[in-house]
Amino acid sequence: MTNLEIAELLRKVAAAYLVLNENRFRIIAYERAADSVEHLTSEVKDMWDDGKLEDIPGVGGGIASQLNELFRTGKSKHWNEVLSQVPQAIFPLLLVPGLGPKKAYTLVTELKLKDANTVIPDLEKAAKAGKIAPMEGFGDKSQSVILDSIAIYKRGQIKENRMPLPYADEIARELIAHLKKVPGVIRVDALGSLRRQVSTIGDIDIAVATDKPEPVISQFVKFSHQKIVDQGGSGATLLLSNGRQADLRVQSQKAYGAMLQYFTGSKNHNIRLRELALTKGMSLSEHGIKSVRTGKLTKYATEEAFYKAIGLSYISPELREDRGEIEASRNGTLPKPIMLDDMKGDLHVHSSYDLEPSHDLGKNSVAELMTKASDLGYAYLGFSDHNPGITNHSKEKIIDIMKRRREKYEQLYTSWKNSVQKRTRLAEDSKSRRAQYFLMCEVDILPDGKLALPDEALEYVDAVIVSVHSSFTQPKAQTTERLVRALTSHPKVRILGHPTGRLLGSREGIDADWKEVFTVAKAHDIALEINAYPERLDLPDTLVYDAVKMGIRLCIDTDAHAVEHMDLMRYGISVARRGWASAHDIVNTLEYNEFYKWLARKS
Repeated sequence: MTNLEIAELLRKVAAAYLVLNENRFRIIAYERAADSVEHLTSEVKDMWDDGKLEDIPGVGGGIASQLNELFRTGKSKHWNEVLSQVPQAIFPLLLVPGLGPKKAYTLVTELKLKDANTVIPDLEKAAKAGKIAPMEGFGDKSQSVILDSIAIYKRGQIKENRMPLPYADEIARELIAHLKKVPGVIRVDALGSLRRQVSTIGDIDIAVATDKPEPVISQFVKFSHQKIVDQGGSGATLLLSNGRQADLRVQSQKAYGAMLQYFTGSKNHNIRLRELALTKGMSLSEHGIKSVRTGKLTKYATEEAFYKAIGLSYISPELREDRGEIEASRNGTLPKPIMLDDMKGDLHVHSSYDLEPSHDLGKNSVAELMTKASDLGYAYLGFSDHNPGITNHSKEKIIDIMKRRREKYEQLYTSWKNSVQKRTRLAEDSKSRRAQYFLMCEVDILPDGKLALPDEALEYVDAVIVSVHSSFTQPKAQTTERLVRALTSHPKVRILGHPTGRLLGSREGIDADWKEVFTVAKAHDIALEINAYPERLDLPDTLVYDAVKMGIRLCIDTDAHAVEHMDLMRYGISVARRGWASAHDIVNTLEYNEFYKWLARKS
């Protein structure tokens, strides 16, 4: 089962418990576990294989035991028993925005909707026939809202339809720029999983600090949209033109820090924070911190002040996932998060130079990419074009292609450097920085673990990135052996590219024993790539976290196939931060001379 399927199952169990009036703490436990599983960037099955189910935030012994049975036998007898006690038709209704378990239960029982396969169109038919409005607790408005919600569902615009982080980030940036045009706007931020930089995002949530909310809300609803879902004195909700939902929350400046914290942290982080606050006689909310004893509410303009009041140092948004960050904050052991300015180079860039590769060429020339690297302030750039195709080239031809490539790159770089020197002299620009380059290659790891580049061809590169581009469904043991063989095949193997091979929303990662792979990488001082490309964000943050704990080197690259892709580095940074990585964990934060020593294996 995929993570999304497991999360859906856990939510069904929570919904059934709610309908059955089960202990609320049990319901909360299942909801927490479902949220954690949905946002995991490793497969739950892999964590089960490694005996790490209880390392998943929110998954305690009871749920871990049921998951263990699920993976062993394909089912959980206990969960099946719980689910059998409620009408199965309620579960499809939970996908309709605004319908919770109890409301869904009332609808299917009162309207006698028994078929789970047709319950949504059956409910729509009942609403259009006016059968919902007379029901106790509903009315005409509820009936109208249900019809609207079903229409949204039918267009596929539901929360489960998540989008990759960079796409959500782009929408948020447009919204933020739109709102900043309003006088009186003091600060605008994304909220929720977007601010935490989770790899996939559902809705877009935005917060605004202002003492004049009316013009801000008015400006928000002018943003391009299909429909105003809700609008009030403290915010609004839009169904955007692209089918995504955007929510606005406004707050006064003096209480903004409390709201920002409240709507940023994951559910598990905030639960843990509230538990800590209660031990200190405090109650937390989006409005501030209230004394349990006196009832006095204190407002906080900044998150730093909010966390300090609870006895904690500031916890950056990316870390708020209940992975031990609260304890680390109390103990003063939080990592110093890596920053974009720490990066000294990008090692995985594809140029338009045609070496008859196994995969696609880049769009831009060596000169264009070197200019971009210099504009970004990089000290070096790694050209990692794909290896020549092995199906249409002999070994001798591949070696010749690689030899000619090295000669051509040196000519192209020299030409670019001379043009920059001339331009710099004419402009008398002493701030101009000329990046240097490393001639690398991204080499396919073949199904048997061999490299798609003969050893003789490796003489013409400074180093290689090895990556899986085929046979993604091999068994775990075979995949692990494949990766280990590739990593130990030649001294010039320095980086494992996009290690899991996942493509967000379209392809799951390969199944490997990552502990074994990481152990080999550490023994051979090979860096694991954090690929910043939007559909990859690979290594996932959970594996970054494991790698950091093992002391393994990482590198952050863009896998750029066009100049503009080099600006995606910030998404790789966000993955690294979520994995508790600091600058000293990342090899391409090293200055040129130190990085060269590492790449060339020089002491």
